[in-house]
Amino acid sequence: LETVHRYYIASPSVLDITAEDPSKIYVKLRDFVLVQFCQDLLCFSREKLMQGFSEEMPTEAQQKFKINKQHARRVYEILRQLATHMSATEQYRSYQLDIQRRLISPYKKKQRDLTKMRKCLRPEELTNQMNQIEMSTQQEQLEESFQEPVGDYRCVIECLTQE
Repeated sequence: LETVHRYYIASPSVLDITAEDPSKIYVKLRDFVLVQFCQDLLCFSREKLMQGFSEEMPTEAQQKFKINKQHARRVYEILRQLATHMSATEQYRSYQLDIQRRLISPYKKKQRDLTKMRKCLRPEELTNQMNQIEMSTQQEQLEESFQEPVGDYRCVIECLTQE
């Protein structure tokens, strides 16, 4: 049955289906199914997972299963967590930094925008903008942003290992 589903997904007649504002349960189910599809792909081997996210991963996932880059990244992060020995400090730290690099990109964009604003805004306008961007809370938000998907990934991994 699984082979049949994989065949149909790879078929050119099957289109991408978008779920607007999916629930947490739906996201976990989607992650579980996508991880099952991708875990046997060569680009998601343990060796390649430990090297970090590569452009090969979303490309192959898209070609074989019509998985977009964002979902391929989640699959990578789940499989990377599965391959990482959480008790091995160096491996865990590498995994954590890899996810945090993805999570920090919106904050870096805010910093670039702020630099541009400094050139254009009057001092009082700049002060208003600076007040909206609290640097100390960004670090806390980043840590929360890291813990949430890692917890969700653990649930998916538990389901995978129960099979």
